[in-house]
Amino acid sequence: MKRFLILLVGQMTWSVGTGGATAQSNLQIYAPVYGNWCGPNHPVNMSQAGPPVDALDAACMRHDHCVAVQGAYSCGCDVSLLQELRQTPWQNPLIQRDARAIYDAIALIPCNSVDGTTLKQTMFAVDLAYDVVSGISAPLDVFERWRSLFLGY
Repeated sequence: MKRFLILLVGQMTWSVGTGGATAQSNLQIYAPVYGNWCGPNHPVNMSQAGPPVDALDAACMRHDHCVAVQGAYSCGCDVSLLQELRQTPWQNPLIQRDARAIYDAIALIPCNSVDGTTLKQTMFAVDLAYDVVSGISAPLDVFERWRSLFLGY
């Protein structure tokens, strides 16, 4: 059984001025969800990360390297990952489910441009509609895939 770990690192600061109180945060979420490379800010240190455990982990590694060059929330990196996950013929149904859960999550997280975010969310909507119309899955299966990815059952 997998254990899901979320580690919040950083600090919150509050300042009070004539306009009221404001909060600033540099909190970051570290959440390993699959292998050595998949998950928000996972690995924490790419130079010390282990090798990818399989094709899904390798796709996450390529995405992490792209983000290191392009910057956080890079639409280009995200769309490349989504296309790779879409095109890979997953032989293992459990890895296929985890790949789809990662795909769904990345597709729904806004990126650094409105057009890129629209493209990602359109890809998600088209794939979900296809799955529902063809009887592959129901709309709420997205949450089941996330539960399985994060909790391991």
